[in-house]
Amino acid sequence: MNIVLWVLQIVLAIKFTSVTVSHGFGTRGAEWEMGFERFGGLTRPLLVLVALLTFLTSVGLILPAATGILTWLTPWSAALLAGMMAVGVGLHVGCRETPNVVPGVVLFAMAAFVAYGRWMLVPFSE
Repeated sequence: MNIVLWVLQIVLAIKFTSVTVSHGFGTRGAEWEMGFERFGGLTRPLLVLVALLTFLTSVGLILPAATGILTWLTPWSAALLAGMMAVGVGLHVGCRETPNVVPGVVLFAMAAFVAYGRWMLVPFSE
């Protein structure tokens, strides 16, 4: 189970690091601009904040567990990512962006499983 959790942690860290780049610092097309108009002026700063939180939590999935320092951050990072994905899925459903819902649900399930796994199944000991 420890190996499964490590694989999921690495996959989630890679995926959410790419989300950091695409949502916070990537180029935006016409679809993004329509979303910015729909949600107003706080959209860009909110996306940068989400990108920053996403990056910090993806680092929190790997670094504490790999170093053995503050290992309690790993399940908390996974739980925060799961919560962010739940909100993201809700936003995609509300905006009728159905192609984005299924990957969001899958990422939510993976992050929630890592959080549960690192709290209950194979916790780190400090």
